[in-house]
Amino acid sequence: MKLTDHSVADSPDPVRDAAIAGLLDACFGGMHGGRTFFKQVPHRRVLAWSRGGIVGHVGMDLRAMRVSDSTMHVLGIVDLCVAPTARRQGIGAALLQAAEERAEGQSFALSMADDPRLYRRAGYSRIHAADVTFLAIDELRCHSVVRRDLSEIFMAKRLAGGAWPDGPIDLLGHLF
Repeated sequence: MKLTDHSVADSPDPVRDAAIAGLLDACFGGMHGGRTFFKQVPHRRVLAWSRGGIVGHVGMDLRAMRVSDSTMHVLGIVDLCVAPTARRQGIGAALLQAAEERAEGQSFALSMADDPRLYRRAGYSRIHAADVTFLAIDELRCHSVVRRDLSEIFMAKRLAGGAWPDGPIDLLGHLF
């Protein structure tokens, strides 16, 4: 397996982009609609390759957000996935670790995880008081600002600095 880095500033590559879109659609039941992103293009990506094809993907969203009265710089983990035929080989863990290593001084890595098993093994914990405000995007259109309890899926890992602060969370944008 080989990992490669890609930035939003990279030149378009139709072959690579089609492979990313195909992987995301295969892993997320077609929700991406043939796009290389769901809500927004990630700032960076790490791709896992095996035998010339993409078998894994993680997007990275570097952003400032607020928790109560504190501003934090975080790494949002976006669309972490591994092709069904390549699972259980450590690719997901390698992608998550690669994203964290490229976090560029962010204080926490955050994920919205329906299945928390990989994240727990990597040291993530649920944020139990996750009263989150975010920009709702549907079908590439902003439609509202939403405030919702996301404690069932919101997970964080400290990368630098102190403990996760208590208080309402404002993502200052869309969900990861």
